[in-house]
Amino acid sequence: MYHNIAHPPADGRLKGLYVSPAMFGFQMWYLKVSGFAVVPLHQVAEMAGDNSSRRVVALTFDDGYEDFYVNAFPILQKYGYPATVFVVSDRAGTTNSWDENSLGIRKELMTWDRIRQLSAYNVSFGYHTRTHPFLTRIGHEDAKEEIYGSKKMIEEQTGIPVETFCYPYGDCNHAVTEMVREAGYKAAVTTNRGSVHAGDDPLILRRAFIRYNTHPIHFLCKLHTDYEERKGLRP
Repeated sequence: MYHNIAHPPADGRLKGLYVSPAMFGFQMWYLKVSGFAVVPLHQVAEMAGDNSSRRVVALTFDDGYEDFYVNAFPILQKYGYPATVFVVSDRAGTTNSWDENSLGIRKELMTWDRIRQLSAYNVSFGYHTRTHPFLTRIGHEDAKEEIYGSKKMIEEQTGIPVETFCYPYGDCNHAVTEMVREAGYKAAVTTNRGSVHAGDDPLILRRAFIRYNTHPIHFLCKLHTDYEERKGLRP
């Protein structure tokens, strides 16, 4: 799970949302030399954590920031890696209005033209709702519109069916997950920490959060040990 591939502003908050381009480049290089297969997110969901899952990863990027195109995409192209970017549909081409004030940072989001451009390459786009709300804190009909509305808008803009979803802030419960299921999504990711295992619900997939302070050794621990499982307190 990535957010911004860039250097964090000196006066901004939540610097953990950033990974420097140089560190991202190292992480992608390490996946290659250590024999990991980087696959689309839907393939991870379909595999449901078979015996080879420790050598398979999917790369996800939340929110659809312009720095994905500037800093992450060239590195992904270098290694031929697929990626999934989750777009806040009503905010495309604007800024991060949902947390700009709390973070003290205004971040540019990719335009629809940019999204369409990247769709021609090995980049898939998933849904991150229309406006990035806490889905369990709004009414049923509003939540339904956030979940269904973004799906319709992105498909109209790209002309490509998209079947993956990302819960804003990782916020979900049974009712929200069932709405996501009814909307026709095949895979959905949370912010819960851990790996994908056989029998997991594909609409409540765990991830490993890669942060600004994720040291290379820390990155290796996430890949090669049960570090994320222990941190996620998997029952």
